[in-house]
Amino acid sequence: MQLPSKISRSNLAYNKIKDAICKGELVPGNILSEGQLAEWLEMSRTPVREALRFLASEGFVEIRNGIGVYVKPLSSKDMEDLYEVRCLLELQAVKTSIYRISYEEIDALERQFQEALASCERGENATAGEFSELDWELHTLLVERCTNNYIKSIIASNDSNLRRYQALSIEALNDVQESARQHLDILKPLRERNLPELLHKLELHLKWSANLLHNTI
Repeated sequence: MQLPSKISRSNLAYNKIKDAICKGELVPGNILSEGQLAEWLEMSRTPVREALRFLASEGFVEIRNGIGVYVKPLSSKDMEDLYEVRCLLELQAVKTSIYRISYEEIDALERQFQEALASCERGENATAGEFSELDWELHTLLVERCTNNYIKSIIASNDSNLRRYQALSIEALNDVQESARQHLDILKPLRERNLPELLHKLELHLKWSANLLHNTI
């Protein structure tokens, strides 16, 4: 069997490190050791080093000569700008996606958020990473099912940074109870195809998330 090429190993390292940053597993300020990352990824340091250079060019990490590589801190201004755009686009997206999301998909999401809420009430909070994935699943669905391809393209181009801020907001909350309730509040008018109420609940949630982040960064 042919071994993966050096380029494919660099891409693999890039994708996995970037995914860990976006999920909040590698947080701003973390020092990234090439050796530890290579061991984690089960590859040599060379593709890891190349992946870190790509990530630095995209603003995810910062390379400081003589010190090392850090996960780049998140800017409060960047967060505010990104959430402003996200709010406008997501609220526009649901005007058409509300009619294109099936009851089966809504059922599945409701079960998962109800389970998360029940766990919180038992004192068994889900990890930030697990809830972040569920949170992202709902918001992605709201955008992907809209009929405006430009909205989908703009959101997709900012996907990675949105995930970073989202993971940080969930981490800052320190439990998922309030967020789970708010997502259930969003799913109710989505099920009822009640657009004015869905817009109201979604806007409240996005502003709540942005305010939480503003107080964290």
